[in-house]
Amino acid sequence: MQLRDTERFTELLYLKGLSQRKLAEQAHVSQAFISMLARGRRGARPETAWRIASALGVCSHELFTVEPARLTRLARTATDTAALCKAAPSPSSPSPSSPPLPSSPLRPTAA
Repeated sequence: MQLRDTERFTELLYLKGLSQRKLAEQAHVSQAFISMLARGRRGARPETAWRIASALGVCSHELFTVEPARLTRLARTATDTAALCKAAPSPSSPSPSSPPLPSSPLRPTAA
């Protein structure tokens, strides 16, 4: 995840009276990481983004955004999963002697 606005990040540090070092201690990351994040040279994992945002008193989605490459990877994974589901063999039809399956709100009943 990338910072939405590096100026807002710096402003939040100032308003909270935190240095990069103090924020790093509270978020359990290194000061170098905070510096690279503030300059847009580094992204953060969701858990790390949450810890940083929490230390600054804001929600992580206010401070961070998912980078486009990650969205593309997630979309590709979803497409691959859907294709695999379509290619999977369907379960065999129940034999005429087996009892009917109970109806479920998630499964359409045969008409």
